[in-house]
Amino acid sequence: MTRQGSPFLSAHAGAHDHRIPWRAADYPCRTVVAHGPASAEPLLVLSGGLQTRHSWGRFERHVASRFPLVIPDLPPARTPGQAAQSLSWDDLTDAALHATHRLRISRFAVLGVSSGYPIGYRLAQRHPDRVTRLMLFGAAPRPAPRLAELISKGLHREADSRSPCSAEGPPDRLRAARELVSVLTNTEAAERHLLIKAAGRVVLDQLAASADDPLIRYVHDRGFLLLRNPLPPGGVRGVPSLVGVGEFDTATTVADNRAVAATISGATFIVMKNADHLLHMERDADFATLVALFLDGRPLSTLQHCTIETMP
Repeated sequence: MTRQGSPFLSAHAGAHDHRIPWRAADYPCRTVVAHGPASAEPLLVLSGGLQTRHSWGRFERHVASRFPLVIPDLPPARTPGQAAQSLSWDDLTDAALHATHRLRISRFAVLGVSSGYPIGYRLAQRHPDRVTRLMLFGAAPRPAPRLAELISKGLHREADSRSPCSAEGPPDRLRAARELVSVLTNTEAAERHLLIKAAGRVVLDQLAASADDPLIRYVHDRGFLLLRNPLPPGGVRGVPSLVGVGEFDTATTVADNRAVAATISGATFIVMKNADHLLHMERDADFATLVALFLDGRPLSTLQHCTIETMP
C-alpha cells in the first residue's frame, strides 16, 4: 500500500509515537512520514536485541523522504520476575502484525535485523499477500556457539538474581556490557576499521549506562528465544527477498546468513565489505542506499561495496 492508501499515514506527516494496545502488553511504535507523496509502501522495521524505535535516527535521515517508516518497540519476550511467563516468536510476530492493523496499513515491506529477523521471516512466510518485500540482515538458523554460551550464562545469572541465597553480588554493568559487545561484534575487525569500532563503542556506552544487568536485559528482550528455532521450517515463497551480512560478522556469519537465504525462493544474498554485525550503524549511508534500491526494484549491481548472489 502506498502512503496515499493508508488513511492513518496520510494524515500523520512527521515523526510520531503511538501506543499499540496488544493483549496485556501495550507497546510504543514510532512512525516517520515525509510531507508530500511517498514512492513506496511503508517499511516495517524490526530492530535487534536491546535496540529501540530511537536507534534508527541515521537511517531515518537517509530514507524517510522516500517511504514511510513504522518502527515498533515490541514487548520483551520475558518480564523480570516472571520467567515462566514468556512470549514466543509467534507471539512477537502477532504483536508486530497488530501494529499494522492499528495503523491501517494493509501492505508493507519488512526490514528485520538480528533478532528481529525471525519475526520478519514469519511475517513473510505467513502473510505473503501483505508483505511486499522482505529484507533480513544478521540472520542465522541458530546462534553461534559463543553467543549460545553467553545466552546460557545470562539464563543462569537470571536464575541466580531471583534466588535469595545467591552468593553473587550486584553485577558489574560495564564488565557485562563489554562481554556482550565482544560477542555481538568482531573486536579484531574493529581494531582495523574505525566505523566498526565506533558502532561498538556506541552500543557499549548505552549498555553500560543501563540501570540493569545488560546480559539479563538481552536475555529478557529476545536472547533466550534465539535458542528456540529462530528459523521456522517451510521457507518463504512469493515475496521478493534480500538477505545481507557484513563480511566480518562473527555473531551471525556469512555462512549463517547464506543458509537463511537458501530457504527463501529466489532471494538475493549480499555481503557488505568492511562491515560487521551493526550494519545500519557502521555504514548507515551505504545501508540506506541498499535498502532504497531494493525497495525501488532497481539493480543492486551498482553497489561497489557489496558482493551479490542469487539463490535458486
